[in-house]
Amino acid sequence: MTKYGAKDKKRNEFEMVLDDEKIDFIQAFQMPGTSDTEKEVVSVAQKKKLTLAETRKSLPVYAYRDEFIQAVHDHQVLIIEGETGSGKTTQLPQYLYESGFCANKMKVGCTQPRRVAAMSVATRVAEEMGVKLGIEVGYSIRFEDCTSEKTVIKYMTDGMLLREFLNEPDLASY
Repeated sequence: MTKYGAKDKKRNEFEMVLDDEKIDFIQAFQMPGTSDTEKEVVSVAQKKKLTLAETRKSLPVYAYRDEFIQAVHDHQVLIIEGETGSGKTTQLPQYLYESGFCANKMKVGCTQPRRVAAMSVATRVAEEMGVKLGIEVGYSIRFEDCTSEKTVIKYMTDGMLLREFLNEPDLASY
């Protein structure tokens, strides 16, 4: 007999179970599926999409959508002021995209004060638009760039905007 471990410690004895008769296995009962489950899955996706659309329309900024687009056409500089949660960050870039401001490889840029905010807002907007994060909607933070050539709405920290200025002083692609 071979001993391992401390000299004074005795080896624990275990009984090996090799026979299936000593163990009562529980077998799962499965019922055959129906086509209703597929309809439920589709309806859940539709409900989520509908809920996002309803949420977008319920935000205070939605009432000013047309005025905002017209103001962007008429003026070079706009200052938007609104309460937290009114839709400034998530909706206004989408309105610009939907109105054709991203034609000819142009982008909409939106700065966020924190890295986590840039990532979470980009994720939310990508979900609202029904696109994959990093393709049409992306974010750029220090040490991580989740964008592509197809990115049209880009969320970034203030520091990353300063780096954009270094590469493109006139920000002509925005």
